[in-house]
Amino acid sequence: MSYVAHTHITSANLSRMQQDWIAAAEAYRQALTHEPHLHHIWIQLGHVEKEAGNIAGATVAYDEAARLKLEDAEPLLHLGHMAKRWHQPETAAKYFIRALQRDRANLQAVAELARVMPDREDMDLAAWLDVLSVLHIDPATQMIEDERQRSCHSIALDVTDLLAFLGQRRLPTGIQRVQIEVSLALLQRSGDFQIIFCIYSSARRGWVKIRPDYLKKICELAKESDDIYDPSWRKNLYELYCSIAVSRKISFSPKDILINLGTSWSERNYLLDVRTARSRNAIIYIPLVFDLIPLINQNWFMQSLVQDYRVWFQSLLYSSDGYVVISQATQRDLLQKSAQFGVEVEPESVAVLPLNGDFRQGSARADILQAYGLAPRRYVLLVSTLEPRKNHSGAFSAWLTLADALGEAAMPHLVCVGGRGWLNEDLHQMLRENPALERMVHILHGVPDDRLAALYEHCLFTLYPSFYEGWGLPVSESLSYGKVPAISRTSSLPEAGGRYACYFDPENPADIAATVRSLLDEEKLTAAEVAIAQDYVPQKWHRIAQDLLSHARAIIPRVEKELVRINNVGIWDFTNTQFMEDYEHRRSGEPLRLGRAWLTPTETGCGIRGDDAALWFYWAGLPDTVLHIYCIGSRDARVEVEFDGLRRIFRIEDGMSTVIPWLLPQVAGPMRIAIVPIAGNVIVEKVVVTCADANG
Repeated sequence: MSYVAHTHITSANLSRMQQDWIAAAEAYRQALTHEPHLHHIWIQLGHVEKEAGNIAGATVAYDEAARLKLEDAEPLLHLGHMAKRWHQPETAAKYFIRALQRDRANLQAVAELARVMPDREDMDLAAWLDVLSVLHIDPATQMIEDERQRSCHSIALDVTDLLAFLGQRRLPTGIQRVQIEVSLALLQRSGDFQIIFCIYSSARRGWVKIRPDYLKKICELAKESDDIYDPSWRKNLYELYCSIAVSRKISFSPKDILINLGTSWSERNYLLDVRTARSRNAIIYIPLVFDLIPLINQNWFMQSLVQDYRVWFQSLLYSSDGYVVISQATQRDLLQKSAQFGVEVEPESVAVLPLNGDFRQGSARADILQAYGLAPRRYVLLVSTLEPRKNHSGAFSAWLTLADALGEAAMPHLVCVGGRGWLNEDLHQMLRENPALERMVHILHGVPDDRLAALYEHCLFTLYPSFYEGWGLPVSESLSYGKVPAISRTSSLPEAGGRYACYFDPENPADIAATVRSLLDEEKLTAAEVAIAQDYVPQKWHRIAQDLLSHARAIIPRVEKELVRINNVGIWDFTNTQFMEDYEHRRSGEPLRLGRAWLTPTETGCGIRGDDAALWFYWAGLPDTVLHIYCIGSRDARVEVEFDGLRRIFRIEDGMSTVIPWLLPQVAGPMRIAIVPIAGNVIVEKVVVTCADANG
């Protein structure tokens, strides 16, 4: 490399570190005028051009990198990611196919292809055959698989969240453990109606069937290790993604039941497509709700998560026929929060499914404790992600209090097992400032199931000082292993612990310390362990899974009650920019959307591509009221608005907000207002309902 090129690259790297993307791009371009063969610099130029918003420049740079090194898939992956980000799934799919043609074992490429693959009907034959070829799938074999998928369905289990998690990590946390155990139980089930497993595809705007043998294998492997580079793990993930990529979108039939084993609240069009399927295919949608904790206390989470969660929950209330929740406490929370959001949810539509399952797993040998510096029955086990809600700080304070009273030598160690979590710097600071605490506390991440089982089996007892839970899976785990749980007297935890747990106030570290100290009495601890051994019987997972299906089949579909009730003036915002919750009359417009032509909301609003987009709500029939649709369009954009046979065409000003007024009828009832772009690009910013006299 020449000195001049090296100087420009050094300058570019410095500008990139300072996030001065324009200066970095210019310096990289200067370097490339001297050394145009530098493949890796073209990739860096693509990165900074993308960050600067110069999509055309980024595309040119990545294309040149791809041309310079024909065996390298990386620039094609970046081009695919960029197309996906700009809502061009067909283009993204072509890039990922090209990446796989260069590197057929590329797990990232096949995973992304599975996410962005369009419907079979939207692909030409040559492109479809390219997909089959690059994935080593025989067309005749795929035709047979397609025929199998055409059979009628009864209950579909959505495991989108689970597979999204396993695509990033291997070792399951609490919710994923439940999803895995329920899935494995249902995969072994035979009954009087068909069960399928599926995931949601934002590119196809619907659900795609998963082969049960692939799902079973990946669930079993997830419990064995945290090694994401294990060849067996990567091979099975690859095969799973291949099957998803070529699977057809499910065609639901009336009265089919779709149960979501997660939340899918990160997919902004998920509930929109649920509402569309319920409206057109008469399916029944039931989410399994683990908790509503982001609505309980915002301080336990990142603020962006809380804001997104509020939008999801409001939309959920208008998208579900009923709910299955994991505790009576969560049932109370759901009824209370739905009322606060102005939606009536009948108690009988919220079924409770306790998660008192049998969490026992095959155990590693006892000598594994030595690897962690532990001895049998000389430690207390706390299993939980390190995050503020779990209250590790309360446990640490209790341990310091007890060490002062009993002496460090008399104290059992505290073993904290769980994910790295968030907002936990205060915990690490607490350890750094207290050498005695640091000696007594062990923090373990990435502990596989067999080692976790050994930690449960040989602990003295368990501790769970959480401030709030939907159920409290570590409590059920503890009881499954015959260990006494010392737990908080809050939310759902008394349901999980029952008469077998010892309780404390999580807000009071002295109370935590007193409860722990009482269990250091060998006689009391032994009596509590005997009670668990004699009387506690955990539920088998096949029983919990069967109860889930029974609850779902008992749900009565709602008719029109799911529609947003517009009873007054107000503003419904279609951007993904969060606004103040106390802003007068302003709320999310998400649940007003219906149809598959709506794109994903952005900071400017929600775009429409195609002729299948509508506003859908129940109108109170107030006199002299006007609905205003605020739109932004490209040059010469025009849009057709239609309601009850009346159609009007409006021109949208280029780059400016244009208001489309619509006089609302004085008759109460459901309203479906179709919005169809007939030229240019159209984005809906917001919908505003005002009194007619307020418009002059």
